[in-house]
Amino acid sequence: MWRTLSGNSVNNIVLAVQSLLHGDQHIVHIGTDSQTYGDYTHFVTVVAVVDPGCGGRVIYRRERTPRARSLAHKLFREAELSLVAALHIDSEIAHDIIVHVDANEDERHRSSKYVRALAGMVVGHGFQVRVKPNSWCATHVADYLVKGRHPDAA
Repeated sequence: MWRTLSGNSVNNIVLAVQSLLHGDQHIVHIGTDSQTYGDYTHFVTVVAVVDPGCGGRVIYRRERTPRARSLAHKLFREAELSLVAALHIDSEIAHDIIVHVDANEDERHRSSKYVRALAGMVVGHGFQVRVKPNSWCATHVADYLVKGRHPDAA
């Protein structure tokens, strides 16, 4: 189930995004982050509709699965969840969508060996891609929610 940051349920993500789009200046960003707690990995997918210079709105949903077996499994599941949301929205709304991937190109990070595959997965589906340090939707907004920092995110 999709929710707003104020805790309201969103029954139809496409209609919700459509109602936030007012002209071509709005940009749709989608990203997912995850956190492992005990035997489960929690994923939060965020759809952020941004009006540059004026702020934006966030809609998110949670998923809990048995613990991810590896970093690769976690990263590819994050990208998959973002792509599922992007494809669903894109099928109904003719608007550019940018998918944010929570992986870093810097070779000092373990996720760097997966960046090209993850970015290729997104671009192969016809979407623009952002990776760290430019993937704010996944690395900041979804991270904030998946770690339970927002009062309504629990």
